Amino acid sequence: MKKRIIVEHGEVKRIALLMNCTYEMVSHSLAYRKDTKLAKAIRKMALMRGGVEVGDEPINNRNHGSELVESV
Repeated sequence: MKKRIIVEHGEVKRIALLMNCTYEMVSHSLAYRKDTKLAKAIRKMALMRGGVEVGDEPINNRNHGSELVESV
């Protein structure tokens, strides 16, 4: 899962008003599709206002079936 920041319902609109930017800019910033100075400030504000960062977890590519050894 890609890294992103989850905020409460309606919080994106409030952050857009506080940061004097568009709803779309906040949405792109929280999804890490933008990496400007404004986007970093938006992410910081979202986390300070109770947002939670999720994703960017290591992917487990290990195949559990490969551990089984067939006896002949």
